[in-house]
Amino acid sequence: MLQILVPTDFSNNSYNALYYAARLLKDKECMFHLVNVCSSEGSSNKEIAKIESAQGLDAMAHRLVRDAGNNNKHNFEKVSLCSDMTEGVAGYARDHKVDFMVIGNKAKEEIKHVLLGNNAMQLVREVTNCPILIVPLEIDFKKVGKIAFSSNYANPISKENIKSLNFFRSIMDSALVPMSIEEGKGTDAMAKNKADFLEAVSQYSSKEVKLPVFEDKVKTILEFVDLWSIDMLAMVYYPHHFFLEFIGKGMVKELNTKLSIPFLILPHEAS
Repeated sequence: MLQILVPTDFSNNSYNALYYAARLLKDKECMFHLVNVCSSEGSSNKEIAKIESAQGLDAMAHRLVRDAGNNNKHNFEKVSLCSDMTEGVAGYARDHKVDFMVIGNKAKEEIKHVLLGNNAMQLVREVTNCPILIVPLEIDFKKVGKIAFSSNYANPISKENIKSLNFFRSIMDSALVPMSIEEGKGTDAMAKNKADFLEAVSQYSSKEVKLPVFEDKVKTILEFVDLWSIDMLAMVYYPHHFFLEFIGKGMVKELNTKLSIPFLILPHEAS
């Protein structure tokens, strides 16, 4: 049974992430861990917060059944945590060996929800044991026909991340589209990392797409996603890698407002 972690602040963002995951995995046996960080450890109103949190988690599960229908393959573990948000969720992911986490990406008008601002990027940095799927709020669920994987292959793509890519690809028999940005001559190590990856995914991937940098790397990726009708974008998160700025620094606003497909972030520490 798959173990899926869905952190929630009861916003439309986090519910949409749960709904997307439930539809994506409708034919898989899953335990959805609905986790709400309801208060800090030393909060004086901790008991009241936990009661309200439990009620919110029940309402979220009932809403999903109402919207997506009752699925006998899906079960729910509802958890209220009194902790720091990032540490609590990351610790829960490690302790329960979750297969992946799904979080919602805020819409332009929903800027107040704390879970989906800087804390979401903190989760990307802190959760190193499983992939994180970020789901934009303003999308309808549809079949994932193409999953693009983008890297400059400065590091080898781990077997565990290749396995994760194949899992997401296999759910809907999607095509994997490797994409790279040409930045001049790479190293022999980068060439080997790319060759090893392409060989590992050759049975279920299309031919690699190589693109020059247009105005910048982010714009190149976004234009590629649009022109090639990509349904999900996947990358490995590396600290101090150029994709870091795409996920965790000045590009967050651009990602929130322009990337309109689910974003699968694979952990750099996967082995």
